[in-house]
Amino acid sequence: MNNLNKEIGHRITMLRYEKKITQAELAEALDISVKHCSEVERGLSSLSLEKLINICPILSTNLDYLVRGIDKRPHAMHNVPLAFWEVFNSDDEKQKADLIKIINLYFELKNS
Repeated sequence: MNNLNKEIGHRITMLRYEKKITQAELAEALDISVKHCSEVERGLSSLSLEKLINICPILSTNLDYLVRGIDKRPHAMHNVPLAFWEVFNSDDEKQKADLIKIINLYFELKNS
């Protein structure tokens, strides 16, 4: 399991660098400490299944890639800002609805 933790941690680190997200930002988005985030990235600790699921949209990836290294990520999603993922992963349904309205408005304006 320790080797798997190191592999998952390495993938999380690489994806975090790719997204230009700090450990502090990732830790806040996952509601974990920066220390725990660092330990996960170094393979010294692991995330719960719930946290692994929550980290996927933040890092524009999926569980298959995090756990097995099979990259099926939709490459167009790599540049989605962290703030969008934080809203969609939050429990604030009003914020989610507002963001969806803004996105829909963008596409309406773009197509007009």
